[in-house]
Amino acid sequence: MAKPLSNEEIAAKVVQIYFKEIARLGYKRKLTLDETINAYYYVLSRLQNKGFELEKAKKKVLRDEADLKTETRDELFPEPGH
Repeated sequence: MAKPLSNEEIAAKVVQIYFKEIARLGYKRKLTLDETINAYYYVLSRLQNKGFELEKAKKKVLRDEADLKTETRDELFPEPGH
């Protein structure tokens, strides 16, 4: 079984793919070192916060589901022209 990648390895791969696509689509011809480093740290911070992000999304979904439980059929599916 393959060893799971660390957040740092995942971030490096995501940035590599991202910049390959930018170059392939012709958006930018040159990338600065700062742009590359900033992209790497941005992806790394998102990966490290994924638990927090998922928890926020889960709370929102649960809240939305609770709201849906209290709505009537007419509120969910209003008749046109009424």
